Amino acid sequence: MNHDKDSDALWNAIHQIEISVKNSQNDIKKLFLHSVRHEIAIETLNKKVDAHQQENRERFNRIDNRLDKVDDRLDKIDDRLDKIDDRLNKVDDRFDKIENRLDNIDKRFDKVEETLAIIVNHLKP
Repeated sequence: MNHDKDSDALWNAIHQIEISVKNSQNDIKKLFLHSVRHEIAIETLNKKVDAHQQENRERFNRIDNRLDKVDDRLDKIDDRLDKIDDRLNKVDDRFDKIENRLDNIDKRFDKVEETLAIIVNHLKP
């Protein structure tokens, strides 16, 4: 009987090992499938990230082009303002010259007026 008990215990132990091995194999398969799913998910995410990076590069290029156009327009406006400023300076110089000429004419009229006053005073009886 002892022999049967030992034999049954041995077969039970072998059966337990077989079950443990099968469970381990199943766990390994599950881990492998899980790992494959993660690799697929990572690859999908990488593709999405690459697509977003490309889209952002294109958007930034469009924005950069628009900024270049705005910068060119601002340069043209700045040139126009410089020309207007030059014209205003020339007009201001002309007004200064006219003002100086009017001051000279005013002084000459004052002298003529003084001269006429002297003449009128001499002609009075």
